[in-house]
Amino acid sequence: MAQPPGVASPVLPTLPETPPALRACLFALAGLRFAVDVRNTREVAVFDEITAMPRAPRHLLGVANLRGTVLPITDIRALLGLPEPRPARSARTLVLRDGALVAAVVVDTVLGLEPFDEIVPVDSPSAARARGPRQFVAGWIAWAGETLPLLDVPRVLAALRPTTRAGESAQGEPA
Repeated sequence: MAQPPGVASPVLPTLPETPPALRACLFALAGLRFAVDVRNTREVAVFDEITAMPRAPRHLLGVANLRGTVLPITDIRALLGLPEPRPARSARTLVLRDGALVAAVVVDTVLGLEPFDEIVPVDSPSAARARGPRQFVAGWIAWAGETLPLLDVPRVLAALRPTTRAGESAQGEPA
């Protein structure tokens, strides 16, 4: 429909033509910054009380109730090659998921959610000087002048899952 003379056409905001390659949740742990894909992030949760589990692996700090769901509370510092101070009885966590696998991972602080247009491949020469664990990295992202590891959540959660025999979980299910 044509505008009447002397009336300006409304200016509509332009939408980005392509969505960012990644939307990531950024967090700090042991003085380093990390990122995880928000598609593998359920929420941030603070647990005031964690129930210890007898004979649990060292990374399993215990379990806690999140709105009727019992979640394992895990410390991934050792997995990432970081110093392992044991967290207090309460913990700030990032609840991660990969399909049916869900765990609350202890973090020092959550830095926020950010869009990223580029993910640098793990073996890229430009990421050669980047600090951080490489075994659990899916790629690298540039943020605030740093190159941060983008953690491979399925690989991290699989490494945390207890196993009894090769290829079988502690519950007797195929891993």
